[in-house]
Amino acid sequence: MLRIVAQLILALAYGTGILVAILARAIPRRGWQPNGRIVVMGTFFNPNWYHSHVTPLARCGLREVILVCDKPADPMENVRFVCPPAILSAIASRAIAKFLWTMLAGIRYRPDLYMGYHIFPGALFTLVAARLFGRPACYQVTSGQLELEGGGWHAENRLLIALKKPSALIETMALALVRQFDLIVVRGNDAKNYVRNAGYRGSLAVITGSVKERAWQDWPDRDNDLVFVGRLTEYKRPDRFVATVAGVAKQIPRVCAVMVGDGPLMRELKDRAAALGVRENINFTGQRKDVETILSRSKIFVLTSRWEGLSIAMMEAMAAGAVPVVSDVGDLRDLVREGENGHLVGENQIDVFVEHISRLLGNPLLWRRCSLAAARDAIEFSGIEAICARWRKSLTEAIGDASRLEHSK
Repeated sequence: MLRIVAQLILALAYGTGILVAILARAIPRRGWQPNGRIVVMGTFFNPNWYHSHVTPLARCGLREVILVCDKPADPMENVRFVCPPAILSAIASRAIAKFLWTMLAGIRYRPDLYMGYHIFPGALFTLVAARLFGRPACYQVTSGQLELEGGGWHAENRLLIALKKPSALIETMALALVRQFDLIVVRGNDAKNYVRNAGYRGSLAVITGSVKERAWQDWPDRDNDLVFVGRLTEYKRPDRFVATVAGVAKQIPRVCAVMVGDGPLMRELKDRAAALGVRENINFTGQRKDVETILSRSKIFVLTSRWEGLSIAMMEAMAAGAVPVVSDVGDLRDLVREGENGHLVGENQIDVFVEHISRLLGNPLLWRRCSLAAARDAIEFSGIEAICARWRKSLTEAIGDASRLEHSK
């Protein structure tokens, strides 16, 4: 019954969005004078995620990024926070409250473009707002085809989770909604190909989150052998990280691992580590604000997810010189070059994770070569200046008036 209800709600939501998008295009519109503002609707509970995505937008030459979110994050130049009151979010739901505040922001600031993260509900609501105000709409596909395939049933949104299994109906409607956007931004080539194969013919750009260049630390300055950064949910498969640590510990008994993040699996993971005899090898830190420092003091970054777009945590780790040993899923291979700056491992091949990690930990010269290559490649691929340039180009084209986008400093 829950699955049926979820399908009905999603079908109604997507159907309404598609209908509004189509009908609104038929309304005669007067041209507008771009003012260099955009509205971005999203959830920014993770400070690293916020800085990675919002910083290049704020620096790409826009006059102002109007961020519609649950509560203000760290202040940033050229960023204005527009947050609905908590009581409205409690009564109407967080998503509806942010949609209403997006509409109010549209009335007050007359932005040039509306942007949303994730197809439901962020991108859906910003598409509706954009069409009602006669402006272009941008959808950021943060998790690759995971967000759309099967209707997005393995995403973390509660309504999508309620689907429990793939839904052909919801996938069809979600892809029909996707085709209504003026600009779609993906993290890597696999996601780009998926969106094109789904019939999208509009502007499509590959733009990742951004990472900062930092001083490289050599082997003696890194006291963490392994590090995992991510929310402790089934989607990230942190249980595989614990199993990998146990495998490495058989060869390197004093291996030191750090698990950064929190989530519903925390207690279960600690129990599993104890059962495997590696509870003392793993430091479960919970959520931290000094992730950059932890990464710069770590030798190897391990990502065991069953699906990813192009992981920001991995890019940050590589920029800090941590060598990636990660699942070969999603768009991770866009940045990881097998044997040169890290390793790609078949999903759930714990023995292969253990093999690559043990070899790197046993050979500082090999690690150093991969570490330097990882740091160089991450900055070239996703350094702030490179990402600013991609955003400037894509937004200028979508808005249609380059004169209102100032040159970045």
